[in-house]
Amino acid sequence: MRLPVFVGAGAMTTGILLLGGLLATELNPMPVVNVDAMELDGTSVLSAPLPQVSPHPKLVVRVSRPLKPGDWHLVMDGRPVALSATAGGAVLRVAIPGPLALGSRHTMQLAAGAMQIRAAFQVVPPLSAAVSMHLFHLQADSQVSVAATIRFSRAVADQAQAQAHVTVTGNPTFTWRDAQTVDVVSTGFGLNDHAVVMIDPGINAADGTRSRKFQSAGLSIPSTLTQVVPGHMVQMYYVNTDDGRASLMAHLGQIDVLSPAWYDANADGSITGYARRDVIDAAHASRVAIIPLIVNKDVDPGVGHAILADPNLRTALCGNLVKEAKAFGYAGFQLDFEQIPWTDRDLLTGLVKDCASAFHPAGLNLSIAVIPRMPGDDSATGSLLNYFRQWSGAYDFAALAKAADFLSFMTYDEHNGVTPPGAVSGTPWMRQALEFSMQGVPPEKATLGLPTYYHDWTGIGYLTSSSYADAMILAQQHGVTAAFDPTQEEMHFGYDAYGVHHELWIQSPDTLRRKLPLMYEYGLKGISVWRLGFEDPSFWSLIPPRR
Repeated sequence: MRLPVFVGAGAMTTGILLLGGLLATELNPMPVVNVDAMELDGTSVLSAPLPQVSPHPKLVVRVSRPLKPGDWHLVMDGRPVALSATAGGAVLRVAIPGPLALGSRHTMQLAAGAMQIRAAFQVVPPLSAAVSMHLFHLQADSQVSVAATIRFSRAVADQAQAQAHVTVTGNPTFTWRDAQTVDVVSTGFGLNDHAVVMIDPGINAADGTRSRKFQSAGLSIPSTLTQVVPGHMVQMYYVNTDDGRASLMAHLGQIDVLSPAWYDANADGSITGYARRDVIDAAHASRVAIIPLIVNKDVDPGVGHAILADPNLRTALCGNLVKEAKAFGYAGFQLDFEQIPWTDRDLLTGLVKDCASAFHPAGLNLSIAVIPRMPGDDSATGSLLNYFRQWSGAYDFAALAKAADFLSFMTYDEHNGVTPPGAVSGTPWMRQALEFSMQGVPPEKATLGLPTYYHDWTGIGYLTSSSYADAMILAQQHGVTAAFDPTQEEMHFGYDAYGVHHELWIQSPDTLRRKLPLMYEYGLKGISVWRLGFEDPSFWSLIPPRR
């Protein structure tokens, strides 16, 4: 757009410009020029009613003929802006002094030869985008998919125009939630591939601004989805049994953290321990960190409440745990307070904060085992509501994650003593439980719980549990073959004994292999396995050596 010398823009009138030009011509003739373009951050100030610019705006003015350095003059908010001594020629480029406050409004007056133009503008950040990426619905034997969410800082003017500036590797599908947010699922990746989202500048915002910088985000696909590679923690729970000890001694080199169930917290804040020196020495010799469990004695809610409700007892318990850890060389403790009423949720969080204050200055790790929840648990009825009120409702996951070093999600016992028979840890349930429970929890502060045991039902409330080996013995004794459920990704079989029908569900090494992609899908710290001695020996093929 070309403006003749005596045509003004903004608040100054044509008459004033005309008078200024005539006076200047009589006393000190100034060059007559046309202004071809005047832009702030690429937006024309000659056509836009109130340009919106960045906190560090750049002014570019193009005129019809070259000017001398002294022919350019710029005033902003009544104050002259210093121009370079070389400011001459037909183009003026100026970085406006800043940063200017977001939301602020300013005026500037430019004299270019005999032309004078006044304009106003408002400061807003350039349109930008936040990109999050994660692996999407991984399956052990399928190609990898990647999900990305792109959230623009403000609404875009045209979704198609914005999408044209976005490039996603693979085979992407775009779904817009609203004018600010688009979800992308891209398929066709293999192991070791790298997924990339690239956003070019030039996306128009609904307010007339546009994006100005190239942005990108990337996500590396793991080399395996069915092993827990070093760098992801393997936490194994342990009890003082012959099968547990034999398994531990055979696989010390494949364990990062050993969590023995050795300690009870008593109602007076004291602790009672059942530590085994031979286990401690063997673990330390193999550089395995020991983080024992501390349980409210007998999993008694009354014991738990007595400790939680008294700040002095909480402090005493934390101090006793620190002393015990120092005495035996433990790396820390994991709180395993269960059957805590949901009404004690804030008190349980208080205990974790108190322990963190005592543990961290002492160089000790603090974690907590938590029972995940599902959407609607707090509004369920019957036994499901009771389970929420007496078990799963006690955990404020986000608040616990802020205080503790990590949370061990017990993503097992989907079906338990208060439910009909079913999967111990069905994959769909595990995914939904993680999706809901990990809101506000950094993925690197959470582990995936894996069971190596079976549940055997003879009716609701009639449940027994034991090892994989014992399950296979039962199947052989009763002449049945375990079947694979492709939806739950778990094994199950039924049998009759002494006139009573049994339904048994169990994980096998193959079904656990199919669960491991969840660890990578959610970017978790590692796995927590209950328990040593229950697993089939081939389970260890999923765990490469750690050292």
